[in-house]
Amino acid sequence: MAKPKFVLGATELQFSRGLLYPLSKPHEKLQVTDRTAAGTLQVEDLGIDIRSRRLSFKGLPQVDYDALINFYDQVCMGALNTFTYHDEDGNSMTVMMLTNPLNFQETFHQQFSGELLLEVVS
Repeated sequence: MAKPKFVLGATELQFSRGLLYPLSKPHEKLQVTDRTAAGTLQVEDLGIDIRSRRLSFKGLPQVDYDALINFYDQVCMGALNTFTYHDEDGNSMTVMMLTNPLNFQETFHQQFSGELLLEVVS
């Protein structure tokens, strides 16, 4: 199992720890559903699929957390810039960071736990 990695241009953030299981990989279809007066269900497919990844970390070292904060503030700038996410299986996908605010808890001295929400854009 590979450790997660974020890449944007020449900037690379390689985490030293793997993700916390279970992993969450939601897939949502945007559809409008309604019922007619007769009770018939009507569905309008908007043709949009939303795929996201929820990354959970536990005991992330201070150096990784500092690098994550720098990547969040200076590289991807929150949700402004898309970047490449390399997942635990070695797959890569273009994503944007939906986590706001970035607020991991310090659960032990210089060890942080929290979650990131990424949306897959391609």
